[in-house]
Amino acid sequence: MRRVFTLKKTFLLIVLSVLSFGLYAKPQVLPDWVQNYRKVFPNSEYLAQKGSGDSAEKAKTDATGALSRYFQSNVNANLSTTLSSVTTNDSIDEKTVVVDEVNVQSQVEFFGLEYTEPFYVKAEKKWYCVVYMNREDAWQQYKPQIDIKKNSFSGLYKNLAKETDYFTKLGMCKKVWALGTELLQKLEYGRIINPSEEAQYQKERDDISNIPVIFEEAKQNCSIYISINSDYNRMISTAVSTVLTDAGFTVAKTKAEASYVAEVLVDNNESGSDPISIKPSVNIKISSKKAKTVFSYEVTSDEKSIGYTIESAQKKSYPKLTEQIKNSLNEKFSGSFSL
Repeated sequence: MRRVFTLKKTFLLIVLSVLSFGLYAKPQVLPDWVQNYRKVFPNSEYLAQKGSGDSAEKAKTDATGALSRYFQSNVNANLSTTLSSVTTNDSIDEKTVVVDEVNVQSQVEFFGLEYTEPFYVKAEKKWYCVVYMNREDAWQQYKPQIDIKKNSFSGLYKNLAKETDYFTKLGMCKKVWALGTELLQKLEYGRIINPSEEAQYQKERDDISNIPVIFEEAKQNCSIYISINSDYNRMISTAVSTVLTDAGFTVAKTKAEASYVAEVLVDNNESGSDPISIKPSVNIKISSKKAKTVFSYEVTSDEKSIGYTIESAQKKSYPKLTEQIKNSLNEKFSGSFSL
């Protein structure tokens, strides 16, 4: 009986000890950055994100992913807004938008990336970690990338400003605009890192904004007169005229009022006599009034056409040829003379 009493007493002592430990055990002390990482890493000095996971490594990975997504979403959003605004100019046409949609995926680069020591929060059974970059240190490491792109852009932009031939200017605009877009992406990335330092590149931003204006002014000065040596029911000349008009050029009615002449040479490449076989080719050369060739293009019909007269052969061949001209010439114009 005494033994049973002793066992009960021992059991009660153990239960009381456990309860006493639970009541008086100190709560886990959490690092300040776990409770409020923005206070420890103020936004004015740091770029930081907190991550969590069921292991220390997963917490670090989650934090890095959050910082990467922060950069990507901000660069893409800011760049889309910037490009949309710089391509609208009231003095040209308030509805002119050269870039309809921008979808830029930034490849995130981190500079001077550091991590807090991952911490396990017992109450949540979860690990936490903060990844952070010092803005000033990161800027010093990133700035050379901006300057390399800036120097390349500035050199091309100066050449663009000096060019006097409007057609050549149009072709240059595309290259300068592409490089300017790359520079803008670098600048938007830099703006996230250190906005006060990035503000020093406002001149370059202004120059990029001016490219669509230069482009539209140049195109308005590119009036083109079409001169053709041979045609059938004006099919070839109409096709060329349609492509030029669709590309935004003015097709002049007379050579005197045009800045450029599109000389269209059509060769039927005839063979035989009864019937006649033709496989026509078209050569287009656009020249300035100073006889400077600024554009050239050549296309040959995909297949031969046969007829008992040259007109009957042309009637079969030219509709297909005009479609070739429209498709390939339009593709070449959009590739060379667009932003």
